[in-house]
Order: sequence, then C-alpha cells, then structure tokens
Amino acid sequence: MKSISSKTVCIIIISIIFIFFISFITKNVFLNQLNKQKPEEKLESNIEIEKGIIQKGDVLQLTLKNKTKLSMESSNTIIRELQKLTNINLCIPGDFYEIFYNKNTDDWAEFYYYPQGPFYYSIIQSSDKQIQTQKKELEVSKTEYKYEGTIDSSLWAAMTYKNIPADVILYFADIFAWQIDFLTDTKQGDIFKIIYEVEHIEKKNKNLSSKILAAQYKTSSKTYNAFYFKTSEGNYGYFDQDGKSLKSTFLKAPLQFRRISSYFSASRVHPILKYARPHLGIDYAAPQGTPVSSIGDGTVLKAQYNNGGFGNLIIIKHNNGYETYYGHLSKYAKGIKKGSKVKQGQVIGYVGMTGLATGPHLDFRIKLNGKFFNFLTMKQPPTTTLKGEDKTNFNNYIQNLITQLST
Repeated sequence: MKSISSKTVCIIIISIIFIFFISFITKNVFLNQLNKQKPEEKLESNIEIEKGIIQKGDVLQLTLKNKTKLSMESSNTIIRELQKLTNINLCIPGDFYEIFYNKNTDDWAEFYYYPQGPFYYSIIQSSDKQIQTQKKELEVSKTEYKYEGTIDSSLWAAMTYKNIPADVILYFADIFAWQIDFLTDTKQGDIFKIIYEVEHIEKKNKNLSSKILAAQYKTSSKTYNAFYFKTSEGNYGYFDQDGKSLKSTFLKAPLQFRRISSYFSASRVHPILKYARPHLGIDYAAPQGTPVSSIGDGTVLKAQYNNGGFGNLIIIKHNNGYETYYGHLSKYAKGIKKGSKVKQGQVIGYVGMTGLATGPHLDFRIKLNGKFFNFLTMKQPPTTTLKGEDKTNFNNYIQNLITQLST
C-alpha cells in the first residue's frame, strides 16, 4: 500500500480544522439568534409555557402561588424581582404573564409580565440561579385609515356608519371644539373627511392609541381643516392650512359634544340639541343633568341661587374683561364655589330648570366690560401661529395630507 504523502496529511488536517471552525461559528450564530428572539418566538423543544390572565379581584402574589406550577420559593423570587421593576399593586384585569419552564429540570427559566401599554417586564433565571431583570418595549405597528362621509342626522351617526371608533369620533369633535358646535351647527349635507393612524400591539392584540393626522369638515359655506404638527420646541397641536392654531380663548359652546355623547351608545343616532337666541344670550335645550363646561379659563365670581330668574347660576370672570353666565342649573359640579379657578372645558355644573324656566335648558350669556353681546357672532383669534422654520416645515409636511383630503 502506498504511503500517504506529508502534503496529503497536511491538507486533511487543515480540512478538519476548517470544518470544526465553521461548525463552531454556525453554532454560536444560532445561539445568538435564539437569544435575540422574542419570548413567544423561542424554540419550545425543551420548554413548557404556562400563561395566565389577571382577573378581577386577583392579587398577583396569590395568583402565582396558587394558580401556577411555581414553587413557593420561585413565586417569591419572581415577585421580589418584579417589584424592582414596577408597582405590582397597580396590576389590573387584563394584564397577563408567561412562565417558561425547563422540561429537563421542571424549574422556571423565564418570566414575562405584560401590563397595559407598550412595555413588558422580563425576569430570566440561569441554570446557576443567577437572575436578570429588564423592562422592555414591545413592537408597535401603525396602520393609517382614511374615511369620508356625509351628515344625514348627526356627526356621531355619520361616523359610526363608517365604523369609525368612538374615541376617534370624540377626538374629531375635540379638535374643532373652538370652531364648530357639533350639537347645533351640523346640517344635512355637511361633509367630513378624516385621516388617522392606530398603533397596535400584536402581542397583546390591542390597539394602543389612535391619533388623527388630518381632518376636514365642510359646510355649504365654509371648509374647516386641521393638521397635526409638532414644533421644533416639542409643542404639538392642530393647525389650519395657514399654520394658525385651532385653539382660541373660548370654546364654541358650553355643552361639549364629548360630554353629551358619553350618554349614548355608538349604535344610536345622536340627538341634535337645539338652541334659541334671546336678546342677551343663548338658550341650549338639553336633557336634565347634561354636563355644562366653562368655555374658557377663569375664576368663579358667583355660584349660588339667583332671584332674578336665573335660578342656580354660575358667573365666571375671564381675562380681558369677559364674564360668562350659566343659568338654570340643576346643581353645581364638585368644588365649584366663589373664588374657584376653572379650566377651559372643565365641567362646572349640570343642566336643570331652576328659576324661571319652563323646561330643562342652559341659559348662557357672555359680557364684555359690563355689556352682554351675541356670543355666536364673536370672532376669536388663534392662540398660536406658526412662524419661521416651524412654518416652513409645516407647509412641507401638510402637502401630502392636503392632497389626500382633496381626493
């Protein structure tokens, strides 16, 4: 038999070393990739997963001890480590957890707790009982929606017909709360358009939040636009196409769409409140107990019964000499008394029929420098107007949104 040359032996040795090296690298790459996987993506060949959802009345400590395979010592360890990351007393129904057990040892190796929101908590136990804890963020996906519709009876009915979520409808009304009173100003044939995005957490199968990117409301005589924008200083809000903030000193009405809508389901046609215009004010006909809001920031001058026909009356003093009157109230909101500071949109009382009133309604009036005037004809300047770099960035940003609203 021929002897193997030294050159051949050398080639064989080098080949063996090369194969070993490739195997080592491949194994480490695989292990690193496995460690990077999300909890739900890990290989389960040697793993058993136990899942649980927090129910009403549950206490997390007792749940882990009584409703899982964990030993008393293990459950105490997990609770102790979890307390370093979050306040476990704030756990609420719907929160859930996952426990990964090693089938070979029957001991827990990983614990994940998923509260509300985008975060979750990770507790990892190594084979030598070393613990690692970490707060992590779940992957959030964003989906954009665009809808338009025509008003037949109310904004609420028109939007729910398009299957727009209730929180987005209320958000839409909030954005235009300084320009439009959707309880009284809506007319048949008005058109709405809306572009909004929804953040969704797949792991929790829940929507995290909704945000309107652009909105439009068109009447027979005027078109209102709103665009979400964040300034270079980190302030954010809604502006019209000219870069003027939609916010102004006073709300369009003391009865808010959001407050009224909360009394009705999304499947029901929203009632259209009516108002009359007396010589010195506005009478809003509304059900007994309807929340009444301050149209602006101010200080309560009076919150007591008035013998002049107003019944239970609240008077609020605002900046620049304005005063607003809210009459015939059934009762006052908690904490409302003379000297109280109130914020724009804050509930101050509830519709009633005290004093000289033939039915439940709100008598709303506004006074400037001692004289009442017609609030419906009042023109209010915006609180903010974009300028400089912000205005340039805004103009560039809204071009695509304007195109979408126009099509």
